[in-house]
Amino acid sequence: MTRSDDPRDEVAGAIAVEIARDVADPARALRDRLALVVDHLERHVASSTGPTPYPWRSLQTLRQDLSKAYLDATTVARRLDELDRALDDDPPSWFDLAAAVELGLRLAGHHLGAGIELLIDLGGVPAARGTAGTLSLLVAQIVALSADSARSLAGSTLSVRVFAEDGWAIVLVTDNGAGSPRAELLGETGRAILLPWGATIDAASEPGQGTSFELRLMTAPG
Repeated sequence: MTRSDDPRDEVAGAIAVEIARDVADPARALRDRLALVVDHLERHVASSTGPTPYPWRSLQTLRQDLSKAYLDATTVARRLDELDRALDDDPPSWFDLAAAVELGLRLAGHHLGAGIELLIDLGGVPAARGTAGTLSLLVAQIVALSADSARSLAGSTLSVRVFAEDGWAIVLVTDNGAGSPRAELLGETGRAILLPWGATIDAASEPGQGTSFELRLMTAPG
């Protein structure tokens, strides 16, 4: 297997691995619950003679198993659909930045659990220049890193803002947690992704003071 030097492949691969781990448990639960449903039905068929009604208590159990299986299947399908949207390899164009950042937040959602105060402001901004799916993958990586920084220091806050300033569309992701030595490396990866779009990224981290990422993208004329 050859290694790709495309920075987009790097962030896509990392997110794909995380999504795969995230859907593993509900996928296994779905398999087990469907096995229970099949077992219930086979037991009834094996013990029935003629048009015997399905026992009421067994029917209730069967309905519960089917409901849980449906919820698990919905969770897996939604997560895979989000990843599929982010992996869309369209050429750079004008896109809805707030929607792309929101997708990035969902992709990194399993990092945003208890112990973090989350502040999100996806304000209305003009269309930005770039590839929406790639931007979502990059935001997911940034949010995951910032969430880990925030979680490492009790009482920390993670903030995600989208706004317009001086003709630029800006994505600002900050936290006041423990910081991360990987912030600058992720900033370099992001820079290689954003540069062809005429966009920039600044990344910084200080131990005990958190991380900060600022993405600046071109906005549509007018």
